Amino acid sequence: MNIQNLNQVAVAEGIPINPNISQYQFWNNQGTGNYNAGIFSLKHQLANSFSAEAIYTWSKAMDELSGPYQSDPYPYDPHASYGRSDYNVQNAFKLFGLWQPVFFHGSHGWVEKVAGDWSLSGIWNVHTGFPWNPTYNIPCCAYLSNGGVSSLRPAHYLGGASSDTSNKKFQGSINPNYGPLGNASQFYTATPYQQVTAPFPAFGAPPLPGIERNSLNGPGYNDLDASLTKGFGFPKIKLLGEGARLEFRADAYNLFNKTNINTQSIQSVIGTANPNGSIANFNSNFGVAYNALGSRTVQLQARFSF
Repeated sequence: MNIQNLNQVAVAEGIPINPNISQYQFWNNQGTGNYNAGIFSLKHQLANSFSAEAIYTWSKAMDELSGPYQSDPYPYDPHASYGRSDYNVQNAFKLFGLWQPVFFHGSHGWVEKVAGDWSLSGIWNVHTGFPWNPTYNIPCCAYLSNGGVSSLRPAHYLGGASSDTSNKKFQGSINPNYGPLGNASQFYTATPYQQVTAPFPAFGAPPLPGIERNSLNGPGYNDLDASLTKGFGFPKIKLLGEGARLEFRADAYNLFNKTNINTQSIQSVIGTANPNGSIANFNSNFGVAYNALGSRTVQLQARFSF
């Protein structure tokens, strides 16, 4: 659902503003999006007790809004926010397998119920991560003094930024003066805009940005989850029947305790842009991630069935 401040749209389109209505919001189910993908899989039964499957997905998701109740700083042109979706993942690989060995057969079926009945499964997920969006803060207001817009996207990308998206690149500063990605003001220029400080209905409108939304790549994702189960079968008992079974299970999430950065926690503000396009208060933490996704978690459970 898109939220549009119609006063901002009116300002940009040169439509006269009613001085008696200082703010009017319009919520509508509107937006353009598309998704394209190629999925390739390989599955094989390696033995009677082991199977595995591998899946590779190439995809690209593009949209103007990636969630409900969103508003772009440029509501007068919804297509200005068209870019990679917040959840876009270009390359993803998944490998999972299941091992259920049978140690005893035939007349030793009761032994299998006691010493056998093991199951081991796992799933390994690797993907290239999510995009993120560099912005500038502005000291006051674009459009209207009460317009609510406090950030804009850069005017131009000058090139030269590092393409390294390893976790280490986002975990802390490699330079005492700048964040892990370096001095972002060397890579981007700010968009000049008209600062509106006079009371409503005074107005102005910022020009469209020179880069698309979600233009930067976040760190990748690497995770292995595994499950181990052991079952014990019971002999035929009158009250329990023939299929009574006690099962113990252990589930491990992020088994090797890999650090996977939360892309939404990356400091995306380059600094504060003055109306003339100069930069003040450069953010030395630009590109620093402040939290990660879940660490290793182990869950134990037991189940009795009959």
